[in-house]
Amino acid sequence: MSAKLFGHLFTFLRQPKVVGEMLAGVLLGPTCLGYFFPALASEIFPKSQLPFLFILGNLGLSFYMFIVALELDFSLVDKKMLKQSGWLSFFIIVAPFALGLLFGVIYFDLLKGAAGTLSFGIFLGASLAITAFPILARILQENGLLKTRMGTIVTLSASIQDVVSWIMLAVVLMMIKGSSASGFKTIIGAPVYLLLMFLLIKPLLAAICRRFFRKEGDFSGFFSFTVILILASALASDYLDLHSVFGGFVLGLIFPRDKKMVEPLIIRIKDMIITLLLPLFFCFSGLNANLLILQDLGYLVPCMVLVVFSFIGKYLPSLIIMRMNHFSLREASAVGGLMNARGLMELIIANIGLTYNIISKELYSMIILVALLSTIIAMPIYNISMRRRFSYFII
Repeated sequence: MSAKLFGHLFTFLRQPKVVGEMLAGVLLGPTCLGYFFPALASEIFPKSQLPFLFILGNLGLSFYMFIVALELDFSLVDKKMLKQSGWLSFFIIVAPFALGLLFGVIYFDLLKGAAGTLSFGIFLGASLAITAFPILARILQENGLLKTRMGTIVTLSASIQDVVSWIMLAVVLMMIKGSSASGFKTIIGAPVYLLLMFLLIKPLLAAICRRFFRKEGDFSGFFSFTVILILASALASDYLDLHSVFGGFVLGLIFPRDKKMVEPLIIRIKDMIITLLLPLFFCFSGLNANLLILQDLGYLVPCMVLVVFSFIGKYLPSLIIMRMNHFSLREASAVGGLMNARGLMELIIANIGLTYNIISKELYSMIILVALLSTIIAMPIYNISMRRRFSYFII
């Protein structure tokens, strides 16, 4: 309820709804409720119930990542756009990744978990390189830019960034598991899983979906079948120690793109996860984040460095590459602002890092703050760059 309330409140402030939902989760944790009313916080969120929140929240994420992958649309792409998007993606991945590695080297001893220096740095690089593709797509759609040249380049670039970031994250998890007994299972099983999904399941799935829609009004059966598939794929990736979100994402990538089956499917799944499961994830994320650590100068300084790195790593490369592609300075600046929106995607990465002990709780809290700030500034930068006073945007 708190997530929905704050989400709607932030829409009145011309901000993405997800910003309010993320903030609600943080306020329910030790940053606010746990600090001022510790007894009440313990009563509402007893430690014995946290595993259930974790399971339900991750279940929602698996469905959410399926939708994220399913909404990737490459039908408008031509060779020129692919080239422009490729260069934009390359520099917007390399710059924040390099800054993430640098941050990891500088603050490794202070903020590390159980990960080594290399896996710690790669994780930070992936977390800074991510862009909230769904938020970016909605902003462009609300402003009538989704099917323009700029909109197509930006959405394609953001989707490439997200795919590469998830691949980097999968590499980190394999590196972490590589030193354990389960590492062999992950290193061998992950490529086999991907090959099976793309070479066997994808054509088989296309044939099954066509058969479902030969009969009029058989959408209920198709929806149930899809839910089972998402759960099966999530369980398979979780068994391989790649986290369940990868299973949902990979299934979304290989799923048929027929509009008559995809559009109602997205609506039904979103109704389920946005109303119930994602708020549980926001709540769980907030219970693990404590922004009060920033009262300590020893953590405040690295947090400020991380926030600056996250912004310039996206904004400056976007500005330069878009200008080189003959876009105006205002359009280039607007893209730089939008690319900084990390939203829920950053929260997902942060939770994976904490779950596998790649990062400390202090760094987890810093990444949560980066997710909030980077998403909050996206719309103001866009509006100022494009000389727009307001932009109605509800996710």
